[in-house]
Amino acid sequence: MAMLDDTKLFDFIKIMFTKRSLYSQLKQHAKKRHHFMINRFFAIKYPSNANMFNINGIDGASVVDAWSLVAARFTSVPGWIYTKTKAIKKQAVDKNQYIPTDKAIEVYMQKYDIGTREFTEMQKYASDSLNQELQSIDKSIQVY
Repeated sequence: MAMLDDTKLFDFIKIMFTKRSLYSQLKQHAKKRHHFMINRFFAIKYPSNANMFNINGIDGASVVDAWSLVAARFTSVPGWIYTKTKAIKKQAVDKNQYIPTDKAIEVYMQKYDIGTREFTEMQKYASDSLNQELQSIDKSIQVY
């Protein structure tokens, strides 16, 4: 089995939840290092308790020790510690897709007296008609 490194956050969490004897040997400095993230993880399941620990100047090592008492109730690292972030979906860029010029957008916004918020909504909800109009504006700009 690989040696757990208390300087790495998730190794520290594993020690905290599963290796009580090793946790008791950790230095205060190692506990203090992970104070913020430990408090943040426990806030997922215990938000009011974590809020009580969210005080500037509080001793981080003592907060982690308090959370270790809660962690002692578990036999393994609970699933709520490992939260997933939402992956950003990449939009497929079509090489034939029309990309309007800044000047065309500016003329369009002046013509209809709209702001960027309304323009963004047009792109979202009526992109086909918007792109057709922007293309015609682009063509008329290129003539001059």
